[in-house]
Amino acid sequence: MSENNTAPSSDRFWLSIIATTLYAVLLYILIWLIREGSGMAFITGLILMPMAITSLLIIQIDPQGTGSIRKHMKTAMLCMLGFILISMIIFGEAGICVAMAAPFLFAGTALGVYVTMRLLRNYQAKRSVTFVIALPFLALPLENQIEYQDHFSSVTTVIEINAPADVIWNNTLEIPDIRPDELGMTFSHSIVGVPKPEDARITGSGVGAVRHLKWGKGVNFEEIITGWQENRYLRWDFRFSDTSIPKAVEAHISVNSDYLGLDYGEYLLEPIDENRTRLTLKTQYRIATPINIYCDWWGQIFLNDFHSIVLNVIKERSESAVQA
Repeated sequence: MSENNTAPSSDRFWLSIIATTLYAVLLYILIWLIREGSGMAFITGLILMPMAITSLLIIQIDPQGTGSIRKHMKTAMLCMLGFILISMIIFGEAGICVAMAAPFLFAGTALGVYVTMRLLRNYQAKRSVTFVIALPFLALPLENQIEYQDHFSSVTTVIEINAPADVIWNNTLEIPDIRPDELGMTFSHSIVGVPKPEDARITGSGVGAVRHLKWGKGVNFEEIITGWQENRYLRWDFRFSDTSIPKAVEAHISVNSDYLGLDYGEYLLEPIDENRTRLTLKTQYRIATPINIYCDWWGQIFLNDFHSIVLNVIKERSESAVQA
């Protein structure tokens, strides 16, 4: 069947936009708000939800499937962009989640346009499209039963500092009152909006000591020391509470869950000579999702950016202490 430029009336078009927006908000509340704390709905929330939203839009503005797929694709993409903005403005969706989810939301939108148009043209029945619209409601209970295999990964960053190991050790154990001008610009922190580190202090010494960390926007957590060789090596396990990451920062990502976990971190100090030291920071984490490779890619970006700004603070403070 050839495509034509048949377009709905202005009134029908805007009524379709309103109805679709209301349905999108309903799905968002069901999948991402009501289920908060029940785990991530990766397939339902990132693929099936935009497909359903798009199908509802298309069946209203072009119930016979005679219009242009390209034109519908443009309209659907603009509607999805508008919905993303609504989720940020009204529901306070964080930049971290939007950046990670956007490629899947737009891919689901494109798939929704194509599938809906093919169903309308090939079967001449709205009933088949109704199934696509209702698919998130059918799939959500099933997705809750799926368990994904753990994927372990780590990020290691190395820096050379013109200072002896004992000076660097002191500036590594505690990094108090980090000033904004000490932190460089990174994609994660400057563009995506990941909170920046502000303070790190330690209680006690040796194995069992606790480092208390504060980041911007109210993020706070602890590091329980599990390995300690003075001036040489520090290792810790992460401890997060229910309030470690405020909902305003990211309501959907939990760093102590079935799908994500930070396993451990460690500093290694290796003297190069009397006045130079190689400092290594490593963080290992675990993810268990249907998109492990994609999530791992983001994990590498976030942790590399975090490592780089923290190590730079340690470097500048240690070298300034030597020169003082």
